Amino acid sequence: MLNELSPNGKLFIFAIALLLLSPIIVFMLPFTISQTFYFSRDTIVLITPISNFTMLFLAITLIILTLIILGFKRNKYTYLITIITIVSGLVLGYFSLLSYIAIQNTQIVFKEYLHKTTYEWQDIKEVIYEYETGTVGTYYFQTKNNEKFVIEENGQFGMEEKSSIYNLANENGATFIEREKVK
Repeated sequence: MLNELSPNGKLFIFAIALLLLSPIIVFMLPFTISQTFYFSRDTIVLITPISNFTMLFLAITLIILTLIILGFKRNKYTYLITIITIVSGLVLGYFSLLSYIAIQNTQIVFKEYLHKTTYEWQDIKEVIYEYETGTVGTYYFQTKNNEKFVIEENGQFGMEEKSSIYNLANENGATFIEREKVK
């Protein structure tokens, strides 16, 4: 009996283990899911939005805090709160894996949770690429219906991806403007 760990101790150890693994989970899981499930051969760049990482961090934080609270006190009310909080954390974690931005050979796809917006390259009127030396650039797109949207570069944009976007814009009759950001 003396060598066995108490239920409170097990909950604290599980919370600490989850806390130690959370940076790996938060940084790797959204990339892994988006590159595994949303990748297609005609994708030029697949971007995982920052909101995915933030939501997954909040979900794991909720679960860790719930485990700590459960380690301190356990009664029917804390069990009810635990169930509600862990289910909320799991749902939040699930939703953190649903969003992505894909620039493909035929279209640009924005998927935010359960809503998906697609812009065909033929519908793009103008692409403006603004950059600042030494930092990442920003793409400003305008459709023929005067809808505007912005895609900021990240580490996934290389020279090959930039030239592919330039070529796709030119092939589909869109104006491509490259300029340095004005301060």
